[in-house]
Amino acid sequence: MSLKSDNIILTGFMGSGKSHLAHYLAQKSGFWFLDTDDLIESEQQRSIKEIFASNGESYFRAMEAQVSGWIARNVRQSIVATGGGLPIYYEDVTEMGTVFYMDISFDAILARMDSEQKAKRPLFTDESKARELFSEREAHYKARAHYHIDATMPLDEMVSFVAQKSGLFSL
Repeated sequence: MSLKSDNIILTGFMGSGKSHLAHYLAQKSGFWFLDTDDLIESEQQRSIKEIFASNGESYFRAMEAQVSGWIARNVRQSIVATGGGLPIYYEDVTEMGTVFYMDISFDAILARMDSEQKAKRPLFTDESKARELFSEREAHYKARAHYHIDATMPLDEMVSFVAQKSGLFSL
């Protein structure tokens, strides 16, 4: 497989552990860490929840597409944690780098999240709707990823997996 960039892109549902793994990968690899939601919040100077409330989901998705295109064109040697919907609405996620899908069940995500973490995610306010959304998105995540990570593995094992599969850094 010919890769277009030396970025590692982590995708998956809300609460799957993308940001946690991305931080750790950045420390281990010496790559930069980026979070697409953080980039949008910084540019907009407000939270994702506020963006959804005042401008709606379609506006937020347009912002995600802009950030994704910018990463694909300009960012190298970075670990990128994406928002949960980014690979659903931005189909060219592989243009950003080598994509790893954080594969985990919805129930395992629920077990990880406390009420504060759920409150930060606008699409997680209704648990049954979030479960339905997870089911709708799962096949898209899998189809748009180069590799699938068992997101229930210990952190060090996930890092080793990414290092081996990407070939972009060694431990």
